[in-house]
Amino acid sequence: MAIETPAVSMPDMIEQALDGAERTGFKIAAIGRTVAVSLIALAFLPSYYFPINVGIFAITLTIALIGLSSLTTTGTRYERRARFALFAFDSTVVTVLLAFIPLSSGGNVPQNLVFLTSSVQYYYVVIAASVLTLSPQIVIWTGAWAAGGLVFATWWILSGMDQVISYGNLPIAPSPEIFFETVLNPNFLGIESRAQEFLIILLVTAITALAVHRARRVVRSHALARASEKRVHRLFGRYVPAPILRELLDAGELAPQTRFATLLFADIEGFTRLSERMHPTDLVQLLNEFFTVVSDIVGRNGGVVINYIGDAVLVSFNAPLPAPDHADRALEASLELMAMTADRQFDGQTIRLRIGIATGLIAAGTVGADDRQTYTVYGNAVNLAQRLQELNKEMNTNSLACAVTAEHARTLGGTLTSLGFVPIRNLATATEIFTHDNLAALPSQTPNENSTHRRTDSL
Repeated sequence: MAIETPAVSMPDMIEQALDGAERTGFKIAAIGRTVAVSLIALAFLPSYYFPINVGIFAITLTIALIGLSSLTTTGTRYERRARFALFAFDSTVVTVLLAFIPLSSGGNVPQNLVFLTSSVQYYYVVIAASVLTLSPQIVIWTGAWAAGGLVFATWWILSGMDQVISYGNLPIAPSPEIFFETVLNPNFLGIESRAQEFLIILLVTAITALAVHRARRVVRSHALARASEKRVHRLFGRYVPAPILRELLDAGELAPQTRFATLLFADIEGFTRLSERMHPTDLVQLLNEFFTVVSDIVGRNGGVVINYIGDAVLVSFNAPLPAPDHADRALEASLELMAMTADRQFDGQTIRLRIGIATGLIAAGTVGADDRQTYTVYGNAVNLAQRLQELNKEMNTNSLACAVTAEHARTLGGTLTSLGFVPIRNLATATEIFTHDNLAALPSQTPNENSTHRRTDSL
């Protein structure tokens, strides 16, 4: 018994992709910090005398290799915890460096002078590395540990000082001598500077976290737009030029439209009898060949195949593609379709069409469930086009158009002949119908140069 795999929605797929990007980013961060800290460890060897340099090198190298151990949790339930733990560890290492690591092995140098070095800047390196994870939560977590570590280091050093000198001990407009004497005093801590560093760490954290959050939103929006574009290509890709496809996108959906459009409904005459004498496989092959030619004719005339219904096809002009002369285009397409079926056979079979054309206000857009949608059109014109197609049987005609189509057809409207007012099924009042004057003088399948030029301009 086959087990069906549940369909994964597009938002879920995007989140899975972002999770994969986080995992890759963390690997880059872990490996990168290992390489960087290892280089720092090597730099300590010539910076101190033996054997202190070896001890510092060994400790620093151990810190570097600890980062690689977090990669062993990849794919386990501890993976995300390991990411948070690594950046908390790195921030803690910087804090230990500030608060506990002596500035010199040659004497009792006051630990508060560590703030005169660049050690505090290591916090920013750790925060920058956390950006590689593409996780705003990890960036905020890292920044919080860095800010808290700075507060702890400042408090720890402050608690061990008998006297504390800060910028508040300076007089107004101090002379250079007094300024240097104060700032370079062994008891100088600069509480105001530590407060500024604390605020800067928080600001850097907030900015980088917001940047990561924005980057993730951009990725989501781009992915949804690409998914929407692919869905449009699946719906119209064979019949609609690529530049026009972009105009159909609106916030990840095909934009709902209410337009005055012309609908063409074409059905194969005697399809039931044809089906009885053909093998189903051959019948499908015949329909595929036939619909391919139909789609080419429709596309040349600026229409869009909305749906295939058994042996019938529903075509729309002026929705979703703009076509101001939609009535003329539909009439032209109907003439070409009838000329095509008169001139050729499909899999050895002769096909005749019945065509209904109606113009009116329609609603067009995507309908369906979240995971399965289609583009369709609704309105009285859609129903009327189908009714006119069926009426061809009674009127002994091949193509019928409604009065609104005849009225709006500026080029071909004069070639139509009124058959009078005829009752239409499911319509309350009789409708005036028209047919082509001379179906014997049909245009060739390939439009002339002027006709082609006009269609290109309007598209």
